[in-house]
Amino acid sequence: MILLIDAGNTRVKIAWLAAGISRPCTPPLTLDHAELPGLAARLDFIPARILGSNVAGHAVRDTLERACHDAWGLPVRWHDTRDGHDLLLNGYRQPAQLGIDRWLGLLGLLRHVRGEPAWQAGAPCILASFGTATTVDTLAWQAQPDGTHRAAFIGGLILPGAALMARSLSQGTAGLPLARGEPADFPADTDTAIASGIAAAQAGALLRQWRLAADAYPGTSPLLFVSGGDWPRVQGELQSALSRACPGGAAPLPHWLDSPVLDGLASLAAPELQAGPAPRAQDGGLNRIDGNRG
Repeated sequence: MILLIDAGNTRVKIAWLAAGISRPCTPPLTLDHAELPGLAARLDFIPARILGSNVAGHAVRDTLERACHDAWGLPVRWHDTRDGHDLLLNGYRQPAQLGIDRWLGLLGLLRHVRGEPAWQAGAPCILASFGTATTVDTLAWQAQPDGTHRAAFIGGLILPGAALMARSLSQGTAGLPLARGEPADFPADTDTAIASGIAAAQAGALLRQWRLAADAYPGTSPLLFVSGGDWPRVQGELQSALSRACPGGAAPLPHWLDSPVLDGLASLAAPELQAGPAPRAQDGGLNRIDGNRG
């Protein structure tokens, strides 16, 4: 059994990969940083290897390393953006500057789309992660000098997450509240005005990238994938914006990914599974979001 650790800014997601299984367990185990010393007590198996991703800083990394060493005598193999280039090209001007969470999330996205007809036909794919920060990253096929095409990360956006936007307005101004309202088309009170502005900014960033990808790859409809705890704050606004941008019922539906970073770690843990598309019974297809989060 391989233990997979995604240490994020707010909490840590834990999953595991069993022999012969191409995808980690779902849903993942989620722990607050304060709960990490008791990690081993939450698991009913002894891992053979431990792979990790960390964007939470040295203190969280040290806590996880101590917990794994004390429980099982095992080190954590922390991955960085030097890993996985045989699976995906990194289009960053300085690849080492790309955050490991973004890189692994894109490797995880690639696992989900590699057998999809639209992707195989040349449609780009966008992954928007709505966490402490919001990132909007795009995968596309890229021509190689030998005439072949390879999957590549071609670039993306970083902006403050929805909750961070709300806190910054509350803390950085004298009279604005910490907004908890629902977005509206024409807000008539301050709380709703803030909530609507935040949702519009988040959805607008994703809509911008979707339009740019559609223009860059004519004749395709870019596939949309979403993840992160603040997705419900953006969902309604995004779907309304997509419907307005694509009249006639052609608006794409976003696909929810529960833990793309853990899926990316699974790609690095079991590269032999990349030889072909995973069986549909294991992948479970694409989880379309057209109502509440599924």
